[in-house]
Amino acid sequence: MDPVKIGTAIKTLRLQEGYTQQDLADSLGVSGQAVSKWERGLSVPDISIVMKLSDLLNVDVDNLLEGNISFLEKTWQGLLLLKESGALFSGSEAYGKPMVYFFLSYFMLAGIGDIYISCPDRDRTWMEERLGDGSGYGIRLRFLEPGQRIPPKAENTMVVYNNPFVYGPHLTKYFQRAMSRLHGISVLTAEKNCGESEILVSYDNYKALRRANKPSFKQFCTPIVFFPKKYFEQIGHVEDTVRLAPLYAEPMDNGMIEYSVLDDEALLDTALFLRYMKTRLGKELYDLREVAVNRGFLAPPLNQ
Repeated sequence: MDPVKIGTAIKTLRLQEGYTQQDLADSLGVSGQAVSKWERGLSVPDISIVMKLSDLLNVDVDNLLEGNISFLEKTWQGLLLLKESGALFSGSEAYGKPMVYFFLSYFMLAGIGDIYISCPDRDRTWMEERLGDGSGYGIRLRFLEPGQRIPPKAENTMVVYNNPFVYGPHLTKYFQRAMSRLHGISVLTAEKNCGESEILVSYDNYKALRRANKPSFKQFCTPIVFFPKKYFEQIGHVEDTVRLAPLYAEPMDNGMIEYSVLDDEALLDTALFLRYMKTRLGKELYDLREVAVNRGFLAPPLNQ
């Protein structure tokens, strides 16, 4: 544990989240002097408040204690792969939210604003009319030509495919952990009742993925995969997860929801879930402009 690295990470993340030292101190129930000492590397946060500190700074606990903020580097790009899916397309709405809002939000929650899109003509037309080049949300959207399946520029790349709907606490932190692992390809995994991509997650080797017929952990691959630059050439195999190597899991905890929205029934399930969250809990999920402001792609409105 390096107090100086931790202090640098705390300061960087505090500024990114818009806290003053005193704001952060008040939220944690400590003195402003304590926060100042952390940031100067003179002391480290007490373990009793590390979890709350990580929540406030929107960072994984492990990364915080390692002083690891490599996920903040602006060297990641996104790749959204959309296929023809019957009556559904990127503009299909679930309780007033176009499906593409979910997909773009995942990239933005990961801090990625440079996004390539491979999609059918109908999706491209709809997005160009409604979203343009993405600048209205502080991001950059670029459409790949038919048959062009990967971005032309080799960079660290987050790939989203198969129309996933993902929701749960601390989603950004799972993205951060996956983006911090540059020695292999990482895939988010979630606990489910069924699926074709059943896998065993080993916690002995940085959560290395191994396929198994009877896994001891009911974890399944999700269609969200992170390719460090050195493994960029494998993106063409993203939909055949077991071919990727070296492959690592980023298991999401209980309480996370993930499924693919590929038919009307799944779209209805999503609409009902969004309705429940808004009407019963007062939570507006995946508002693209709100996500853009919260993740720093857009400046907050002047009246805030």
